[in-house]
Amino acid sequence: MMMEDHFLKGLHKKHKKKGLPSKIKLQVNNIPLCPNPKGCNIPDCAELYTIWTWLPARFAVCQPELLYTSEEHGTSLMTLYSRVESYQPTLIFIKTTTDEVFGAFCSNYWRDRRQSSRKLCYFGTGETFIFTLSPKKKKYEWVGLHEEEIPNTAHMFLAGDNSVLTIGGGHGEAIQLDANLEHCRSQHCDTFDNEPLCSNQDFTCKVVEVYGFH
Repeated sequence: MMMEDHFLKGLHKKHKKKGLPSKIKLQVNNIPLCPNPKGCNIPDCAELYTIWTWLPARFAVCQPELLYTSEEHGTSLMTLYSRVESYQPTLIFIKTTTDEVFGAFCSNYWRDRRQSSRKLCYFGTGETFIFTLSPKKKKYEWVGLHEEEIPNTAHMFLAGDNSVLTIGGGHGEAIQLDANLEHCRSQHCDTFDNEPLCSNQDFTCKVVEVYGFH
């Protein structure tokens, strides 16, 4: 209970600082204090608290909905796309075979990957961010939120086709998943100026989960 009270107080401060109306503050009781959605393997309760303090305020009053889990729906990237592409935004959680946990808040519909005739086209907005949860908790925001002059490569938020899903770009990809979630990679990229999100840049997914909001 103390953990819940501390969490709510933190959210109240966050909303007050942003100048949001009191009506939204009251809705903070809708925050998923420990929802454990059916079929959920990641994140755990403490990790979910952390993520919810990082969300844009208008989504922090929503409930999470598990859209895809590799343990139930398989490891095909095309299956992942088909289950999540009609939802905006989405949260992707990845647990590697070495039990490191990280992921991304994706601001746009994944169906937007088909908006161009080019095979791989970047899309998304500066609300997109990436994060690590285990062994350490850290959020990496878009560099454009803190710097006025940024390279064009720092606008590479989200991209995907039938063989790859990419988050962050420019001299590397923050998260890159392959068609079977096996040969994946995390590198420094210009979009988020992040460290690689796992200790070994090349990794294999143990579990991948994607959540929507309602």
